[in-house]
Amino acid sequence: MLKISRLSDYAIVLLTALAGDPREKPSEQRANARALAERTGINMPTVGKLLKLLNGEGIVQSRQGRSGGYFLARPADKITLAEIIEAIDGPIAMTDCFRPDHDCSMQGDCAVRPHWEAINRGVHALLDATTLADMTRPVKDSAITTQVPVWYERSRGGEVTDSEAPARTGAS
Repeated sequence: MLKISRLSDYAIVLLTALAGDPREKPSEQRANARALAERTGINMPTVGKLLKLLNGEGIVQSRQGRSGGYFLARPADKITLAEIIEAIDGPIAMTDCFRPDHDCSMQGDCAVRPHWEAINRGVHALLDATTLADMTRPVKDSAITTQVPVWYERSRGGEVTDSEAPARTGAS
């Protein structure tokens, strides 16, 4: 099963709650950790840990005092899901092949690596195109227009054929 980590999921939930009404300025939407924990149902230690990580990555900022709390460092439409996930989990990689610390002796002869590389780029592009502001809006079936690219299609006879997708190169 492919999925993001629980901490990344919780970070997106927290930030969506913190983003609040997209018509307000980011610096006017503040909440302390306890209020965010109550609003989201995420336990307080996890909220504290995530806010510390997100603050360190420049996604949120904090201010102490009577009108203090946590707030988004930038407008919600300038913060992408890819950025949030990478702040919590590190680089997005569909397989270990694309982790910076991965060393594989088969890498040079691997027939599926180029395909995983294309899929990895597609997933990253989708997460990079989805902003925190997008996550605050209701989902409408007609609004879902992003498609994951398909490089192979099945013919009517069932055999797999190469589709007429744009040429894939090593460039991003």
